[in-house]
Amino acid sequence: MKRGDFIHLLIVEESRHDAESLANTLRNEGHQIQLMHGSTPEAIEANLNGQHPDIVLCGSGADIPSPDEVNKLLRKHKLTIPLIAIADRAAEADVVSAQKSGISSLISYDHTDHLQLAFNREVNVVRLQQRINALEEALRGSESRCHSLIENSSDAVAYIHDGMHVYANRPYMNLFAIASREEVDGIPILDMVSIDHRDSFKGFLKRYLEEHAEDNIHDIDCLNPAGEIFRCSMELSPASMDGEPCTQIIIRVNASNAELEKKIETLSRVDLLTGLSNRQHFMLSLEQHISKQAATNEHCALLCITLDNFKAIREEYGIAASDVVLCEIAKLLESSCGENDCLSRFGDYSFTMLHYDSDQEKTLGLGETLLHKISGHLSEVNGHAITTTGSIGICRITNKSNDAQKVISYAEMACDVARSSGGNRLHTHNAIVNEQMGQENEQRWDDIVRITIDEERFYLAYQPIVSLKGDTQPRYEVLLRVVDEAGHIILPGQFLSIAEKTGLGSEIDHWVITSAFRKLAEIRKDNKDSTFFIKLSASTLVDAELPLWINKQLKEHQLQSDSVVFEIPERVAIDDLKSTMAFVKSMQSLNCRIAFEHYGHSDQPQLLRHIPADILKIDGTLINGLPGNKENQIKIKAILELAKEYDKQTIAECVDDAGSLAQLWQYGVDFIQGNFVQEPCKELEYDFEGEIA
Repeated sequence: MKRGDFIHLLIVEESRHDAESLANTLRNEGHQIQLMHGSTPEAIEANLNGQHPDIVLCGSGADIPSPDEVNKLLRKHKLTIPLIAIADRAAEADVVSAQKSGISSLISYDHTDHLQLAFNREVNVVRLQQRINALEEALRGSESRCHSLIENSSDAVAYIHDGMHVYANRPYMNLFAIASREEVDGIPILDMVSIDHRDSFKGFLKRYLEEHAEDNIHDIDCLNPAGEIFRCSMELSPASMDGEPCTQIIIRVNASNAELEKKIETLSRVDLLTGLSNRQHFMLSLEQHISKQAATNEHCALLCITLDNFKAIREEYGIAASDVVLCEIAKLLESSCGENDCLSRFGDYSFTMLHYDSDQEKTLGLGETLLHKISGHLSEVNGHAITTTGSIGICRITNKSNDAQKVISYAEMACDVARSSGGNRLHTHNAIVNEQMGQENEQRWDDIVRITIDEERFYLAYQPIVSLKGDTQPRYEVLLRVVDEAGHIILPGQFLSIAEKTGLGSEIDHWVITSAFRKLAEIRKDNKDSTFFIKLSASTLVDAELPLWINKQLKEHQLQSDSVVFEIPERVAIDDLKSTMAFVKSMQSLNCRIAFEHYGHSDQPQLLRHIPADILKIDGTLINGLPGNKENQIKIKAILELAKEYDKQTIAECVDDAGSLAQLWQYGVDFIQGNFVQEPCKELEYDFEGEIA
């Protein structure tokens, strides 16, 4: 139930029965009240430390704190909450004295009409304040998302005030060879204009600012620090920065000569911040290598490198400082590359390296060297000494590797294992597991899976699913983690694939559901809004008794059925339409919701006509590198149109960078999930009230 649906009322009375009696008087007036009771300072403190009340109702009695004492506790917690005091009698002088001391109203027990009027007035104030808070939060969210969109725009964008720069995005800074954002502040816009065009630009800017001229685009010659003049167009529009009015400038270079076109083509392959290959160029290089691998049989490996605490660095020291750290780490990695290696900035703070001419032992040695260099590097920025560590996932590329996206996925999963194990370490994807899943090894793997299940060498990790539309309800996807006999984490994708082949997938799903329900019941005691998304395998869906068992588990754990969303892979639903339809029908009759996972991969929109899933989780392969992939952009827009037509919510999986987030928000996606928000972890500590970025 959302906070706005209830009034959280703390009643200070001697007994719970007395408090319930007062609450029922107000409920009879149509108020939805969630009662909190306290009769001692300690009990009141406990309530104030948890779910803050909206209104406090304080009775009178020798054994309970006085209204003045309660007011002191509210001030101690810096809470400005209406306090209504109830006394045996309420003379006019007493009312005036109470209001002077900060008490909203003083009424007597026998004047219930007065209580209802006073309570109605405070409820209206609370509702108004909640609305103001929601609007302010929405405004902050919109400003943050707009800033993210500008920051990740391919256009050169700057803000000026009184002719001086107050902000510029990375493409603008690159265009004029500005090294850091600190250097942008206070630079006159005229410094960017060629001497011959400054007078005409002054006139253009003056007409726009003073006359609000509709002509807001001006062709002009700009000047870079090297003294080179280039032709471009400037587009002006009104904007604001930190609440202050200013002017936005967008510069579009007129690519009219071969040299400039060559520079633009180069930029399309290069990450503008680090100078390394960008994600799109790296994927092209990887695909080309894999297509040649069968013939050449070169020794090659893919390394996925992620900085462990980069988000904390950005939050503590700011974007400019974190950019410096990122660039220095990029140069450090580049210095360790072989002559033929390809190194890219693959995500917001992750890198990938295609490493040639190296056997497994040498690749591990390279990984250890990179970890040592990253952890030993110190960045000095604005008087601060900043250090970080890295995690590395390695996937060998063999002549059996035929899918670039799978190779990337294996390396990223291995990197996730390294990070979830504490960071500053590396983990190698076990390609042998994939190769040994043939018929001759089924019994062996059956035994391994059987032992793992019997010894319950599992634990659950949770990844937040965050709204892009201001919904702060906590949502988490439940993810399985598997530990081998030596205590090392096995990649769940490998293990569950084996379990499916050996017919034990359903047993694992039952363990996950039971464990997830137990955890959900525990946290919903404090936060009634939490929702868990739980994956189901193909072997589980064919179990006709599963809905009855789930219903029993819901009752046993005292859970509301709408607090659970079951995820079914789109491919599984297509392959076994009959079982999926039966399961979905049973679950929705229990008021549980259904999500199609990896939706859009199979490109079969007619699936929704047969199975009315509630939520579409857009396949992560469509999200990777979204800003530069027109084909995937078209696919995602089509999915969103379909979701709108069928009134379905949408979640984008595997969101790992700010550029993809900005476009998904622009397209109207409802929720996002991915490492850009937070990596999966054992604790449920994500702040759903905070900013996404």
